[in-house]
Amino acid sequence: MEHSLFVYVTGAGVSRTVAPLLDGLVAQGWRVYTVGTPNLEMVVPVAELLDRPGCHWIRGYKLHPLDIFPFGSMLVAPCTFNTFNKLGNGIADTLVTAMVADAIGAGLPTFIAPSMNPALWRHPQTGESRRRLEAWGCRIIEPQVSPERVIMAPIETILQHMADHQRSLG
Repeated sequence: MEHSLFVYVTGAGVSRTVAPLLDGLVAQGWRVYTVGTPNLEMVVPVAELLDRPGCHWIRGYKLHPLDIFPFGSMLVAPCTFNTFNKLGNGIADTLVTAMVADAIGAGLPTFIAPSMNPALWRHPQTGESRRRLEAWGCRIIEPQVSPERVIMAPIETILQHMADHQRSLG
């Protein structure tokens, strides 16, 4: 059975490395829908990243399947400080934050892979948003943390989380 997965890609520098994640999700058998934040285009050619074989790129509000959304599972990877805290505060001012807010409200499985600089990771609002998102049922995929960087978990780790989740769906 094919399950739907919406992958939201933000403008973190590590978004340049997301293509293998998308390819891996397609290979796992997910029906992948991709959506990017407005800042993504400052980091990577959006069409090259989101319009991959096997992915269905949602470019705007009036595109299918938004007429029947929310459904499926959600993955925000990478998730910047800005998007993480918008989600944690219920702010829905872009297509990405609106769709994820809708999904959280509908109780859909939501996975978030943060990626931000260390000072922003330690920012008090990040901790508050994390507690709130987890209380709402979101699953945070732990980033790789060092004194110099806080970057999204390795692609293999995210793929394992999503494969485990897919198995749990039956």
